[in-house]
Amino acid sequence: MSELILFSDLYKFLGSLGPMRISMTGKTLSIGFTPMKFAGKMAKFATLNGEKNYRCLILHVDAGNPNSIKGPKIQEQVQALLGFDIEVLRKFKKKGHEVYIPLEVLLDSSNLKAAKEFTQGEYLRITHTR
Repeated sequence: MSELILFSDLYKFLGSLGPMRISMTGKTLSIGFTPMKFAGKMAKFATLNGEKNYRCLILHVDAGNPNSIKGPKIQEQVQALLGFDIEVLRKFKKKGHEVYIPLEVLLDSSNLKAAKEFTQGEYLRITHTR
């Protein structure tokens, strides 16, 4: 599976989790997914980033809280689950409320399945706690 096909598969998967507001930046291939479950404003849940230096599925684990430190703890769990080290694969500055899963890690079908299950669990967690 190529990264482009994987990107398309993840796009469809994220859209299938529930009603989403989907936004795309004008300058890069970055697509944001914001659940529309609630009447109030809800922060972005996930981003598919196809930009050369990123190429990641980004989960916003403490959406709307850029000062959060939940991201690194959950990043460690995801890395153990999928067998990668984000510091080795990507050199960009990480944010404390985000978890990064490089697309090349998801080319393995068992990793893709595990990442989708994890992502669905995070989606259910945030949409049922707000």
